[in-house]
Amino acid sequence: MNTNTSYQMWITGNAESEKLLIPVLPEKFTVSIGSKNTSVDVTGLGEITIKQSRPAYQFSFSSFFPVNTFPGIENISITPPSSCVERIKGWIESDKPVHVIITGGIGVNEYCTIEKFNYYEEGGDVGTIHYDLTLKEYKEVTLRQVTVEGDTASVQQTETRVDNTTAPKTYTIKSGDCLWNIAKSIYGDGADYTKLYEANKDVVGDNPNKIYPGQVLSIPE
Repeated sequence: MNTNTSYQMWITGNAESEKLLIPVLPEKFTVSIGSKNTSVDVTGLGEITIKQSRPAYQFSFSSFFPVNTFPGIENISITPPSSCVERIKGWIESDKPVHVIITGGIGVNEYCTIEKFNYYEEGGDVGTIHYDLTLKEYKEVTLRQVTVEGDTASVQQTETRVDNTTAPKTYTIKSGDCLWNIAKSIYGDGADYTKLYEANKDVVGDNPNKIYPGQVLSIPE
């Protein structure tokens, strides 16, 4: 466990509207920088190296989402570990990149895809979820526009911005549902049913206890 609070680690998604502060800083944060250079043997010259564009950076670390607070934790208010897991799974399923920000000496500020996410519980600390996370640098495709005038052609490179906005999430009510159980399955805490109700008053009406199969709820973060 790393209790150094001189830096913070954030992962954000959906145009920065969904944020996850890593509560327990990892002991080790690995940055992998590879190479796609190739080598060939040329008669009379021997082996020569052909330079290629570098591959994407890869970042990996391991830590855990604690079920209870303890000295040195990054944020005072504990987010339920299951909610942290669901947030990351949601980003994976959205097929959109996330924004990884690490303040301090290592200084990472990159859009990334989530390549691997493994999580598990260990005996003796029920509710705490340990995880391994691997991310890969994401770059938008850069478009080049070719303009032909007479016998000459010019190439203009168009700058692009990463757009990781995702469509609003919804849930269709089924027979036997109640807002408490829906909130429990989505957020990990049934008490968050008030969040669902406030966002769906136009659908549910004045009584949060009266919901009907087929109604479609929008799911706020």
